[in-house]
Amino acid sequence: MNRTSKHDLRFIKNENLIEKTFREMIEETEYSKISIKELTERAQINRKTFYLHYPSLDHLLTALQFKLMEPTLRMISETVFPDDAEEIIRHSFQFMAALDPVDKKILSIKGNIPDAKTPSDLIREHFFAKYESFPEYNRFESNLIITYFSVCLGVVYRQWEMDWQQIPIEEMIPLATRLILHGLDGTGLTDRNFPETKSSAGHEVRS
Repeated sequence: MNRTSKHDLRFIKNENLIEKTFREMIEETEYSKISIKELTERAQINRKTFYLHYPSLDHLLTALQFKLMEPTLRMISETVFPDDAEEIIRHSFQFMAALDPVDKKILSIKGNIPDAKTPSDLIREHFFAKYESFPEYNRFESNLIITYFSVCLGVVYRQWEMDWQQIPIEEMIPLATRLILHGLDGTGLTDRNFPETKSSAGHEVRS
């Protein structure tokens, strides 16, 4: 029996141990301070065992990021944009809000693999794979639309989190949806009638 098979119970047990140990260490210190030597000593395995699973710490990091992102990537493949934009926004908020601090830290780290993709890259790549171009737009315009949507979603979520999630998530999701899909018009701000005032030159201006 091939003891290095990915279906081998010992292989699976060691891989889970490596990931568990890495999560414990990333909770305690910065990624740049973690070494394979320290990880293997803490997990009580030898370096050869580690290299059977991952060529480097960066590959371990990327594998964990992809594993965390898998539900979101699967959701993208099962939805239609822009028809399901609200569902995509809802899933994204609920997914990110449910992550524990260690998961969030793992997703925020940029490794040093030249061709490795960040979590944001993975999302954009999956969008672009489905929507290389929309029927009404060329490829360049379609890229701008997807970029606008994904960037706005990320920025709005991060601001909500930086504000300590003071708005309940069930209220935040429809607000975020209006903002992302309709801009300022979605807030009603542009519908306000601002009183007219006189400038120092005597011209009427809006305050």
